[in-house]
Amino acid sequence: MPNHPYLGYQLNDIFYYRPYPYGNQGAVSSNSPYATAAGLEILKKGGNVFDAACAVSLTLGLVGPYHSGIGGGCFYVFYHKKSNQFYCCDARGAAPIHASSDMFLDANGNVDLNLTEFSGRSTAVPALYRALDEILQKYGTMSWEEVSAPAIDLARKGFYCGFPYARISDTPEAEHNRDAYEGFSDYYLHDGKPRIYGEKITNSDLANTMEQVAQKGVDWFYTGPIADEIVQYVQKNKGVMVKEDLVNCKPKARTPVRGTFRGYDIISMAPPSSGGTHVIQMLNILENFDLKAMGYHSAAATHVIAETMKMMFADRSVAMGDPDFVKIQLDKLLSKEYAAQLAEKIDMDHAQEFAPTEGIEAKSYPGCTTSFSIMDRFGNVFAQTQTIRNWWGCGVVIPHRGFIMNNAMADFSPKAGVRTTQGLAYGEANSVQPGKTPLSSMCPTLVFKDGKPVLAVGCAGGPRIITSVLQMIINTLEYGRMMEPAVRTPFMCCLTKEQGLELEDGFSPDTVALLEKKGHKVIVPPNVGVMSCMPNGIMYKDGLFYPAGTNRVDGGGGVLTQDGSIGIDGLCFK
Repeated sequence: MPNHPYLGYQLNDIFYYRPYPYGNQGAVSSNSPYATAAGLEILKKGGNVFDAACAVSLTLGLVGPYHSGIGGGCFYVFYHKKSNQFYCCDARGAAPIHASSDMFLDANGNVDLNLTEFSGRSTAVPALYRALDEILQKYGTMSWEEVSAPAIDLARKGFYCGFPYARISDTPEAEHNRDAYEGFSDYYLHDGKPRIYGEKITNSDLANTMEQVAQKGVDWFYTGPIADEIVQYVQKNKGVMVKEDLVNCKPKARTPVRGTFRGYDIISMAPPSSGGTHVIQMLNILENFDLKAMGYHSAAATHVIAETMKMMFADRSVAMGDPDFVKIQLDKLLSKEYAAQLAEKIDMDHAQEFAPTEGIEAKSYPGCTTSFSIMDRFGNVFAQTQTIRNWWGCGVVIPHRGFIMNNAMADFSPKAGVRTTQGLAYGEANSVQPGKTPLSSMCPTLVFKDGKPVLAVGCAGGPRIITSVLQMIINTLEYGRMMEPAVRTPFMCCLTKEQGLELEDGFSPDTVALLEKKGHKVIVPPNVGVMSCMPNGIMYKDGLFYPAGTNRVDGGGGVLTQDGSIGIDGLCFK
């Protein structure tokens, strides 16, 4: 049979292709088919990306409460077509006004992990609802009742337990929270035991909470009885939050960081998220190498990328913090000249350990996660990463309200030089201060060329967020892959030489052997295992949207087609 050109390729008779799902009316990529479907339903009803973002965000918090929810926060970056402007927002959640630099230390001055990970003291002010309200009121076209409807309906009627829910309800964190916190077992477990894959889950209390917020307004969430209950249960579990923290909660507008790579414009999240700055820093370094000529997933290319990651993480350990509290050397971190200097340090034959560059420290002066991307037919583009930080946040549940609180404060430096539970060490720039936002790796990112959207990408997974977003951009822009294979190929991550080079199953044994010969400490998971990263994104090409959801969890990339049908991963239509 004849082979017709597809995506600009003319295939020989012996080759077939797997068509990538596409549509021209909009697309959503998230870490849940339920959330993707919720966003597409809003787009189908005539909503824009800002309306859809609210629906997707609330639904993700319902079906993946171990990663995010209304007890947590987010970062987002977007392009508003009408104003032809890029915007980003810091709504991660700030430290309460009674927070202090020594609040996570025991009587001997050592870090108390029970305080940083499993207590109300680790709770930052939850800013998610405020952030969503801001974009809905400024740029949306629908009411809170309309955009909340998909999540409320799903919470009442139920959704089915997927692999990550079953897996993450069977963890030490879940066991601890079951025994320590009222309501945890009722909401998140099956008769006190882990959830069962395929079982139906409901959360009528959360449905009631979202319904009341939709009717009474988001301000009611921060000033009414729910606010009193949040303070009550956070303080009951060693927290320092007071109602004033909630009443004064407000997202902070930031100026997106900008860079270029091979003629493309990169627009990403600004500090206090470190991710956007360091993605651009790594792209600047890699621009000095011909990765395409080295070969995709070759030992040479993998080595260069790993060395680049290590240099980035070395700088990140001291260079980043909340820009309202420290002066960040942003111009240097984003400069092509500085990147060229770093590129010269890479030895193609030997893996190295890198220290932070002298003088890159942020200077003091007075003064576990999920993501989604959306593009609509109006030309708007939106990417958000949201979190409660650890699996199940701090574990503190707000009884009868259906949600759990974050432990985002654990991303501060509890003590300079001490690694967090995500394997990262920081200097004084990320110390705890009232009103300060903890450092993050989240980096929702947009890629444009000649003023038109090309990519909207994001990832979940702690420090692997930064390295995964980097790889999605390289896989598409450098190696010419479509979004689906760019997301679903084996990924890598390397924080330090000592911690090792993580390679997902799929890198060839020959490549691994060559990397080990260069001195890399290669860590390869079992052939059923993948790294804890959940990348997703959308590509816009020739007037069509091509979304992809990660294959590492229950991801879903979905499109809205010309006749109004919704396709999730190209497998089901409605």
